[in-house]
Amino acid sequence: MKYLAGFAMLALMACQPGGESVSTGGGAAPATAVPAGAFVAMLNAARTAQGRGAVTEDSRLTRAAQAHAQDMATGGFFSHRSPNGATFTDRARAAGYGCVAAENIAAGQRSEAEVMAEWMASAGHRRNILLPAATEFGLGRSGTYWVLMLGRGC
Repeated sequence: MKYLAGFAMLALMACQPGGESVSTGGGAAPATAVPAGAFVAMLNAARTAQGRGAVTEDSRLTRAAQAHAQDMATGGFFSHRSPNGATFTDRARAAGYGCVAAENIAAGQRSEAEVMAEWMASAGHRRNILLPAATEFGLGRSGTYWVLMLGRGC
């Protein structure tokens, strides 16, 4: 079964409200490098088709997204909130990035095209992807766990 998490969108620099965790059975999953060029092309095609500006990859957001994807895969949970209570804004700040706007998470998709299509088919995830204030992104993947973080340069 594929999981597409409820979206989390916050005002820039705001705190995220608590979220429910969904157990996915645990077990370690290998970290998988995501070819940013292929994903950013899909992401920016979706944004520009709706009159939004293109986003560029930010290494700090990518590190935070990758760490959360790996954490979910190895910890057997599926949530915007880590077991230690950290929110996506907390994770981004710890990576040195301060202006996070949104996070999408998903599990079960096997390709960049599949996860992007499912995020775009979900109203909340689509809203995050098309967020006008977003100028940067980071994408993380571990096995079939995905994390997309969107922000703006501060």
